Amino acid sequence: MKKHLSPRLRAILELVVRDYIKTAEPVGSEALVKRHALTLSSATVRKVLAELEDLGLLAQPHTSAGRVPTEEGLRVYIDEILAVSRLSDEMRAMIDRQLAGGQSRADRVLSLCSKVLSNITRHMGVVAAPALERLPLKNLYFVSLGAKEALAVVVGENGLMRNKVLSTAESLSQDDLNQVNSYLAEISPGLTLDEIRLKILADMGEEKEAFKTLYARALELAQASFAAGPDQSEAEQPIYLEGRGNLLKYPEFAEIEAMRALFTAFENKRCILALLNEVADCGQVRIVIGPEATAAALSGLALVASPYTRGDRTVGALGIIGPQRLNYSEVVPVVDYAARVVSELLEGE
Repeated sequence: MKKHLSPRLRAILELVVRDYIKTAEPVGSEALVKRHALTLSSATVRKVLAELEDLGLLAQPHTSAGRVPTEEGLRVYIDEILAVSRLSDEMRAMIDRQLAGGQSRADRVLSLCSKVLSNITRHMGVVAAPALERLPLKNLYFVSLGAKEALAVVVGENGLMRNKVLSTAESLSQDDLNQVNSYLAEISPGLTLDEIRLKILADMGEEKEAFKTLYARALELAQASFAAGPDQSEAEQPIYLEGRGNLLKYPEFAEIEAMRALFTAFENKRCILALLNEVADCGQVRIVIGPEATAAALSGLALVASPYTRGDRTVGALGIIGPQRLNYSEVVPVVDYAARVVSELLEGE
């Protein structure tokens, strides 16, 4: 929910967040006045801090301490106050140069990108390789396994393959499936699953009634072959993580329990993949903190991610994971530009 803050409240919230990002320490009124040469008195700033605390945007860890931003306060700062820096020509050239080492193979480019993002930002670089569902297909066919079962064989243009046993609504002979296979062999190469679905629906609307059973079977089987089971996503969609050790330098993770929680979070790659796939679906840079991050087993962390494309299709997302007190102004343009470079490299693959 958007907060309607006065200019004074917005200004003090921004200063508190910026100072907390730099120091990881609670920020007090006197420090704000001195550090930023404010014309306001310390007493006035204290009243503003108290008001921001009442709004749920700041918290006071101890009665004698200053304030720190809450997750809601960080969200307001990110959504309503944050000004993203312009990426310097030197930084652009560095990213160009380092990513060029991946040559043109997609897996090398994506693996290298996680390392480049980690090295440049000093956080953890994370890249989700394209899911098979997002890729143009090379082949899609079915083999009868007997009564009401069929084997789906899905092959992406990049060589990624999925075999899956399907339960069918009716018993289909191999002759029945060969009719479906012949039809799909004509329409599926170079199309994604969603494009195949739309093509089948269009053909169903245009052709004679006699063909509708064939198209209905093709649609049902094609969609079932992409309905991943609970153990499929992580095995079939690679994810590249680099620089976990970078996070240990932050005081938030200095204690053993926090450190253990940090590394446990990264063992659950499926949740991180799901979050990156959501970023790919939204089509723009996203900053994920708070409940969204917690749901992805990233409690206390922040994800800054951007989609990347191959040709005119969005196929994945990449970004960095770090503490919530990221320097968002500097990290966002790095992630955004890296996604553009990766997209250009994949287009020439």
